[in-house]
Amino acid sequence: MITLLPFKNLTLIIAVFLLTTSSVVGQKNKLDTLIQIIENSSKYNKKKTIEIDSIRTLLRKNPKNDFLAQYHLSEQMFYQFKFFKRDSAFYYGIKAKNLAYELKDKSLIANANMNLADICVSSGMYKEALDFLEPSKIDENNKDYNAFYYGILGRCYGDMAEYSNTPHFYKQYLELAHKYRAKALSLTEKGQFFNEFLAAFNKSKDGQLQQALTDFNILLKKNNPPHDQALVHYMLGELYQQLGRNDEAITHFTDAVINDVKTSTKESLAIIKLSELLFKKGDVGNASLLIQKANDDAFFYGAQQRKLQVGAILPLIADEILHNVEKEKQRIYWQYIIVSFFLILAICFVITIYFQYRKLNKAKKTIADAHQNLKTINKQLKKVNEKIKSKSIEIKEANSQLFEANKIKEEYLGLFFTQNEQVFEKFTSLNTKIKKHLEEKNYEKAEQTISGYNLKREKEKLLENFDTAFINLFPNFINEFNTLMKDEHKIKLNKEQILTKELRIYALIRLGITHNEIIAQILGYSVNSIYAYKTKIRNNSIVNKDDFDQKLLKNTTLKL
Repeated sequence: MITLLPFKNLTLIIAVFLLTTSSVVGQKNKLDTLIQIIENSSKYNKKKTIEIDSIRTLLRKNPKNDFLAQYHLSEQMFYQFKFFKRDSAFYYGIKAKNLAYELKDKSLIANANMNLADICVSSGMYKEALDFLEPSKIDENNKDYNAFYYGILGRCYGDMAEYSNTPHFYKQYLELAHKYRAKALSLTEKGQFFNEFLAAFNKSKDGQLQQALTDFNILLKKNNPPHDQALVHYMLGELYQQLGRNDEAITHFTDAVINDVKTSTKESLAIIKLSELLFKKGDVGNASLLIQKANDDAFFYGAQQRKLQVGAILPLIADEILHNVEKEKQRIYWQYIIVSFFLILAICFVITIYFQYRKLNKAKKTIADAHQNLKTINKQLKKVNEKIKSKSIEIKEANSQLFEANKIKEEYLGLFFTQNEQVFEKFTSLNTKIKKHLEEKNYEKAEQTISGYNLKREKEKLLENFDTAFINLFPNFINEFNTLMKDEHKIKLNKEQILTKELRIYALIRLGITHNEIIAQILGYSVNSIYAYKTKIRNNSIVNKDDFDQKLLKNTTLKL
């Protein structure tokens, strides 16, 4: 019996080793598949666009006065855009709602409001979601709408709790989320995907991780549509991560992302979670590629909370890449030292040979060969030196860009959180006053309080704060801008003016925001207006209009 123990132990060790190796290889293959799918994501986006265009053609051909058909086609367009592009989904959601009012169908109106609330929650617009849900209080006998209604409420308050940093509201939101999720579950039909998913989800939120894990694994084995399958994989990834089983979490997050990319789902948290886990594991290359994809998707879709989540990880990956560059620089430096050392030894050796065999006629050829070898080594050293210089220049440029990016990030993150706190305080104060007037049934004062809130001034104040923050970063921006303009077209500011419209547009360009659509969205102008302002400035400059933007980027200096 004693002699068999080592053999059993060895067998166990080999089995564990083979399982671990198989798991690592499988995970790597799956990640390679994911990267390939991401590289071909345009193919899936094209397929999605074709589906959208086919419905849009039907919508255009359908008679305008056929409100019911128009409603159902608009609703189909909403579902096509729901996880693809927020603005378009919202547009068709509003269109469906207006058609429902034309039809005077309360059920369709309620459904349209809940669709709009759903897209608002996905975009991080929680107040707007609750506003849409308030008039959608639906018939208690309609179980489909009830489950949908309470499910959105549960998701909304759950997300609000996640982003709340105030213990009072955090606890309140969690309680409401739990209440509405339980209500939604009670109204779903057993055996349906939503019923089984919500039951497992509620267990995970109640701390019953193992039970939730079992339920989701059972649900995973069913023939679910790709988007539903992605949701199940995501939840399994989250549960495994909470249990500290990160390798299994990575596997499920990878499957979730694969399904998301194949269905052109741009509103996805799985890719952010996967990037974060890969980064912690040391796979910086794949983490960088995935977080860049997540960043592109967040901007394309328009989800503010996803942009913030991506923004929290991107700098960490950038720092790690810079660290790797520094390590490479150190490695090349020590290689240079070692080569130099051996070169000195080689020179000493050649000199010794030269003096030893100088008296011998037969040694002339040997000395000539050694001399030729020395020339070759010198050429190689020059090439190495040139490569080191080239790498040093690249590292300097990278350091400069990183410093500038960090400086801009610090300034505007500070501005963002300050503005966010001020807006939150104003809305809290406004909400308190209105609530008080409503409780006192003083509707006139409530109306005066609402009308007293000047949205236009708030927008102007936000832009003024942006201008101030930008000038703090680039104090010589206006003078540097004017050096590129003709004398008669140099920009002159009023006494209290910080930046003009034109300067503000190019301030955003200096910060790296180059797309007209995004600039228009930030400043509240139309895309055509942004294009017109930029064309006017370029035409009035002293440089080639095609080179104006690059000249401005090179000429403007950041405050050190």
